[in-house]
Amino acid sequence: MTVLVSKNGEVIGHIFGNEEMIKLNTPEGCIALDDPPCPNMFFQEGKWINIPTQPSPYHIFDYETKKWVDNRTLEDAKRHKWEQIKQIRDQYEFGGFEFENKLYDSDSNSQLRIATAALLGVPVEWTLKDNSVVNLSPDQLIDLKTALAVHINNIHERGRIARQKIETALTYEEIEAVNF
Repeated sequence: MTVLVSKNGEVIGHIFGNEEMIKLNTPEGCIALDDPPCPNMFFQEGKWINIPTQPSPYHIFDYETKKWVDNRTLEDAKRHKWEQIKQIRDQYEFGGFEFENKLYDSDSNSQLRIATAALLGVPVEWTLKDNSVVNLSPDQLIDLKTALAVHINNIHERGRIARQKIETALTYEEIEAVNF
């Protein structure tokens, strides 16, 4: 197969036909060549060269400079990073928490059940995250609800700190360095 290559070395399409047909249909400033030996290559100085590994999904290869560039605005990068942090925050919030050396569920339904059980004021059998069962007194249920509230508060505090770092970041590197 034959490929059309721009003046910057980018493969811009494929062309089929005999030599004369290919020559007639090759756009001005382009050349027709045999396919590169591998995908993700560009043509420069008479040879095919591998495109370096993409640093992030947001980088686009610039065939003129032969470098990856991130064309997002700083605000776009901040918005995306905050979305990532919120997803991680939610995984932590809803992924369970520890109380009296046991792991409890903390998804939305479990949070509601814990709050309701604490209000009842009666002992209950509670199913843990690993599906084992414990007996909880009314006082333990109140402490469980408090432990859940502390867990959620701590997670959201980490989120607020990350958000502040994102908002005050002045470079892409500072934004990418923010962790939950």
